[in-house]
Amino acid sequence: MRALKHRLFLFLPVLLAGAVLGWLLTGKGLQHDAPRTLPWPVPDHRPAHATHAVLPDGRLRIAITHLPLTGIRPEMLAWWYRKLPISTVDIGDIRYPFYHVFHPTEHGRIRVVEPAQDGQSGMGVGALVEREEWFGPFDSKGAGRVTRLDATGMTVVPEVAGLRFGEIEHLFDVTPNGTQYRVVSTIGVEWPLVGGMVNWAIRRAMYPDAMLRQWERHQIEEVGMLQHFLPALYASQPQGNAYRLAAPTQP
Repeated sequence: MRALKHRLFLFLPVLLAGAVLGWLLTGKGLQHDAPRTLPWPVPDHRPAHATHAVLPDGRLRIAITHLPLTGIRPEMLAWWYRKLPISTVDIGDIRYPFYHVFHPTEHGRIRVVEPAQDGQSGMGVGALVEREEWFGPFDSKGAGRVTRLDATGMTVVPEVAGLRFGEIEHLFDVTPNGTQYRVVSTIGVEWPLVGGMVNWAIRRAMYPDAMLRQWERHQIEEVGMLQHFLPALYASQPQGNAYRLAAPTQP
C-alpha cells in the first residue's frame, strides 16, 4: 500500500501538468474581431528594446524597455489599467471598449473574473482578469491575478486553476518628461520533479521563438498607442465608465 501511494504521489504531478497544459492550449482558434479604424497610427515597434531568453530551469524571461512616454505620468498608467476592462470611449461617432483602442487590430475581449480585494470595479489587487488577444498569427488566451497596481507599476501572475505560471512585472519609472515603462515577464513553473518538463512543453507548444517576437512587437505597439490618447482621456469627464474624446482633426 505504501509503494502504491508513493507511485501515485509521483504520477499525480504529471497528470496535473498535462491537464493544465491542455487548458492553456484552448486559446488556439480565437474569434478575431475586425480591425478598428482609429485616427492614430500604430507606432513603430523597432526603436524599442526587447529580448527573451531561457533560464537555467527552463522558464522564459522576456524583457522590454518601451520608448519613453512623454507627458504620461505613472499614475495615469495605473489609472488606465484599473479602468481597462470596464470602460468605453466614444471617438467621433463610434464607441470602443478601452481594450480595443489599446491595440486596434489584435485585441479581442477582456473581463474581470474575480473582483479586486478593495471591492472596486475594474483591475485592482486581487482581481483575476481574463483576456483574449493575438500576436500576428498566434492566438493567446489566459487569466492573470493582479498582485500589485499603483504608481510604481503593476504585477500580474498568470494563473490556471489556482496555480501560478510565472510573473509579469510592469515597471513605471518617473522621468523629467513623463515615464519610462519597462516590462519583465517570467513564464513557467518552479515545480519539483516535473517543472522542467512543463517548462519545456510551455516553450514548445505555446511560446516558440516566432511567437515571442510577435508578442514583443505587440506589447511595444500597444504601450506606444497610449501616447496618442491617454493624457486627454485621463483629463476627460466621464459618465460612469463611458468616456468621450474628440477625433483629432486631419492635417
